[in-house]
Amino acid sequence: MKGARTNKRRRFNMFRAAIKLSMMICVILAIAIPIYPQDVWVGKDGAIRSADARAMLINNGEFYIATKKELFKAKNLSEKWESVFSLPAGINEINCVGGRKNLIYIGTKRGLFRSEDYGARWQKVFKTIIPEKNDVSSVELSTHMPNRVIIGTASGIFISEDSGNRWQDISANLKNRRMKCLALNGSIIYAAGADGLFAKKEGVQGWERLYVRSAAEKSLSGEEAQSEISDTTETEEAVNGINCIAIKDDYLYIGLNNKVLYSKDGGRTWTNLSGEGLSGTVNRIRPAPKSDTIYCATTKGAFEYSPLNGSRWLQLYKGMDKNYSVSDIMFDNEAETSLWAVTGKGLYRLESARYIGEQYIDVERSLNAFSVISTNEPTFKELQQAAMRFAEVSPDKIKNWRQEARMKALLPKVSFGYDNSISSTSEIYTSGTRDYIVVGPDDISKGLDVSISWELGDIIFSDDQTNIDVRSRLTTQLRNDILDDLRRSYYERKRLQFELIQTPPQDPKARFEKELRLQELSQAVDDLTGNYLSDHIRK
Repeated sequence: MKGARTNKRRRFNMFRAAIKLSMMICVILAIAIPIYPQDVWVGKDGAIRSADARAMLINNGEFYIATKKELFKAKNLSEKWESVFSLPAGINEINCVGGRKNLIYIGTKRGLFRSEDYGARWQKVFKTIIPEKNDVSSVELSTHMPNRVIIGTASGIFISEDSGNRWQDISANLKNRRMKCLALNGSIIYAAGADGLFAKKEGVQGWERLYVRSAAEKSLSGEEAQSEISDTTETEEAVNGINCIAIKDDYLYIGLNNKVLYSKDGGRTWTNLSGEGLSGTVNRIRPAPKSDTIYCATTKGAFEYSPLNGSRWLQLYKGMDKNYSVSDIMFDNEAETSLWAVTGKGLYRLESARYIGEQYIDVERSLNAFSVISTNEPTFKELQQAAMRFAEVSPDKIKNWRQEARMKALLPKVSFGYDNSISSTSEIYTSGTRDYIVVGPDDISKGLDVSISWELGDIIFSDDQTNIDVRSRLTTQLRNDILDDLRRSYYERKRLQFELIQTPPQDPKARFEKELRLQELSQAVDDLTGNYLSDHIRK
């Protein structure tokens, strides 16, 4: 018995030693092998994928990308990304990022952090005892006054005149209100949220209301002199809130639900910008500094508005393989060479129509190139049909279900019944001398019945129709998602084919990346259509 206990103890000690050795190996590997987020994020086209990008900052030529819990930094996209800030495990999250020169600010649900050395060291510079005031939703740095920093929280607005060392509550009549976004124009501060747009001028205690929800509310609040909505704005429309503010020269822009409004007189009158082509809730407005072009980030993607586009919005999806919600959109430098979209699935570099429009195009050569890439390839409509057949999401499928559900009512319900029973009778007699039993003949009974019925009311409506309605909504959503992915892959593939024929890159690496991207897009189309594209080309 003692020997058995000794063996058990030895095995236990060996097991503990093995665990310790495994942990030591893991620690050594973690220290010895560097982990670079770029290995996971950056694609062949420079897009950073598979990252929950919350915010982006481009400061002094350096890129900062904030995810839910971490801030990464890189001098350029060809270098490895370095984690410069991270939150501990818990409910705290990063909401926004701001900065200028050596100062970088991170707004979180539990306060504001600041770095004075480009992200090398951090300290918390704003925190109160009220949880709502710690939830920093936006941070703005003044170019008019270099040391001025303003933050909007879930319960008011605060300002610092010394880069964040000391703070003053300037909420006044906006106290305890959540401000979604801020903007600065010289000494004027703009703040917006669910209650509308407000402005605060230098030396004025309270906030002036520039945009109200409706004409009725405007009249009740006694602010007729502060705001006048022009005829082109739907004044009686219920407003969920203003999500963003943008300023360029004398123009003031706001994103209101799925609309963009602008004012040329400081917010006294407002006009709707044409909404043709714009889809989704507006998250960010970014006017181009060098032109009349306006870029917009929405829950349905990134869009461009320009007089050159016929005063309508064009969706920018070149570089994005799916339709993601875009939280922000910005240029990487003053030259506006690249346009970046911040999404929940990563960071994407887009190409705007203006860049393409400014290039000289040889029409005859272009037509020849287009003819080459269109020959012996299926049209988009053919690929649409192939994708719906492959995924079994054709509208005809639902139509056939409805017809079959009605036809079902014409078919009778037939039921059969069969009965077979056998019974016997026995009697027992007793007397003083003997007992005896008398058994009678068996009583055999057999029966067969058939019934036929119809539910003719199901021709008009039945429970099957309700089930089909549910299936129809799910099928429609799935079909829209598939066709949207197909549209993006198909037309980006066409553009890439055109570029390779029209203006092939001279750099071997650039040409290889474009050809590899072309193969990737071709495979994406094949995956959605069951190899219809490849089969059609081979034929």
